[in-house]
Amino acid sequence: MSTQDGSPKSRTWLIAVPTAILILLGVIWSGFWYWSTTAAEATMTAWRTREAEAGRNYNCATTNFGGYPFRIEVACAEPSVDDRASALSIRARNLAAVAQVWDPTLVIGEITGPLTVAALGGAPTASVDWTLAQASLRGMPGAPERLSIVVDKPMLTSVPPAAPLAQADHMEFHGRFAAESTPGHPVLDLGLDLKNASAPAFTAALGTFGPLASASTDLSVVAVLRGAADFTPKPLGQRLREIQAANGRLDITNARLQQGDLIASATGALALTPRGAVTGDLKLTVVNFARLIPMLGIDRALAQVVPQDTLNRFAPTLDRLLPGLGNVLRGNNAGSGGQGGGASADKNAALGTAMLGGQQTELEGQRALTLTLRFDDGAAFLGPIKVGQVPPLY
Repeated sequence: MSTQDGSPKSRTWLIAVPTAILILLGVIWSGFWYWSTTAAEATMTAWRTREAEAGRNYNCATTNFGGYPFRIEVACAEPSVDDRASALSIRARNLAAVAQVWDPTLVIGEITGPLTVAALGGAPTASVDWTLAQASLRGMPGAPERLSIVVDKPMLTSVPPAAPLAQADHMEFHGRFAAESTPGHPVLDLGLDLKNASAPAFTAALGTFGPLASASTDLSVVAVLRGAADFTPKPLGQRLREIQAANGRLDITNARLQQGDLIASATGALALTPRGAVTGDLKLTVVNFARLIPMLGIDRALAQVVPQDTLNRFAPTLDRLLPGLGNVLRGNNAGSGGQGGGASADKNAALGTAMLGGQQTELEGQRALTLTLRFDDGAAFLGPIKVGQVPPLY
C-alpha cells in the first residue's frame, strides 16, 4: 500500500539527512582535532630537538594532550630546563598550556610554583613563588611575535636560607616586535609594571640608586629595545654584550616611579659602553625633590664642592624658582628648629634645585622639578655634580 504524501514515513529523510550530516561533520572535526594535536606535538618535539642541539634541554616528567573538541591542551608535569650555556637548571611544579584549534598560534599558559634555580647538577640556590602566574604567547615555537606575563605576588628568595631577595604584589611584562622591525634587525616594544615592589638584594648592584630598590615602590616602564640580534635564551651578560656590540640602546618613552610621596617620571635613552657601563641621558621630573636628595646622597656630593657663601648667593635665584626656598637656604625657615633635621633637608632641596639645574614644572597636578640625569661610563651626574656610580652590568 502506498504511503500518502505528508505521512510520517515520507518525512523520515528530514530527520535522517541532517543527522547524517552532523555525524559526518563530527567525524571530520574529530579527525581535524586529532590532526591538529598530532601536528602540535610534532612541532613541540621538533622545537625541543633544535633547542637540545643548542644546549638547552626542555623536559616534562609526563606530558598529556587533551581539550577535545575545541581546544588543544597540554599538561606538563614537573617542567624543567637545563641550559649548558648558563650552567643553570630550572624546575617548576606544573605547566598547563591551551590553544584554540582554529588559532593554534595563540597559546595561553599557567605555571605552578615554586620555580627553583640551581647550578647544573647542584642544589637549588634561589626559588621564585607566586599565587598566580599566567602567560600568553603569539607565534610559533622558535618564532614568537608577542609575549605577555602576569604574576600575582611574586617572591624571590635564596635557598638556603630562605631570605627574601625581591617581591611585589603584582607584576606584568609585555613584549612584542615593533612595526619598524626587519629580519635580522628586530626592534622590541617593552612594557613593565610593578606594584608594591622591593628588591633589597639588588641594592648593591644599583650603586647610587640602590636605595630606590630597598623600599616599597610602584614602577611602570614603557621602552623600545634596539640591537638584540635574536631572542634565544642566553645568559644576561652575553645578551648585553651582543646589544652593546650592535650599538643597541634602550629608548625609554615613559617611566614612572612612586615611593610614598616621592614621584618621578623619566624619558630618554640609555646604552652600554664596551665594559658594560651605562651611558646616556634621562629627563627627570620629580615631585618632593627634597626626599630624593638625601636618599641618593646628593647632599653629601654637593657639600664637598659648594661652600656656605655659595648657598647664600643662590638664595634669590631659588626664590624665583620656588617661592620661599631663599629663606630656607639662609636657614631662616620658621618652625624648623634652626639648623635641625627639617631645615637641613629643606636646605638640601634648595641647594639641589639651584646647583643641579632644576626648573619648576608640574607633575600629576603637583609642584615638581625637571632635571637632567646624565650617565657617562657609569658615572651619574645631575647637572655638573657627580652624584654616584653605577657598577658595570657585565
